[in-house]
Amino acid sequence: MELGLEVLGAFRRRMWPLAGLTVLESLRVLDWVDQKFGIVGPRLAGGVSMGGDIAVALAGIDERIARVAALVATPDWTRPGMRELGDDRNVLDQGEADSYARWFYDSFDPITHLDSFRRDLAIKFLCGASDLHVPAEAALRFRAALGERVQVELFDGLGHLDAARDERLYTAALEWLTP
Repeated sequence: MELGLEVLGAFRRRMWPLAGLTVLESLRVLDWVDQKFGIVGPRLAGGVSMGGDIAVALAGIDERIARVAALVATPDWTRPGMRELGDDRNVLDQGEADSYARWFYDSFDPITHLDSFRRDLAIKFLCGASDLHVPAEAALRFRAALGERVQVELFDGLGHLDAARDERLYTAALEWLTP
């Protein structure tokens, strides 16, 4: 819990490198799977909250990814207007990125690399309509910029934590990933 609060309190300095390193490690996992099991063809990616942010970023740099389900996630790593978990009256002070963190943001932030997503790729954001921690606004901007390859589904009455735990989002994600 203490580490989580520390990361959220310095979100840009701490979370951007964590997210970026996870994107890079995901490439290694995909390469290992290819080599170990001889996998060919398109891949699926998905995640919840920052895991969804990472899945979208991975799709932006790895053309093996053909379909993404991002639950309570955003394509904008700056997360404008992000409110504190448990007290949505307060906008979270995300702090400032140092040069190390800024490199990850500059390299992987999906909303600033739209051209990386202009290919045969389908992304679905499943968002709580009342989520003030990771508002759906950036997912809607992403859809507006990229068109029908991006879908956004809003679930009424759900904030961030409720949506992250709601079976309806997981069911919709699995149906999206395995049509």
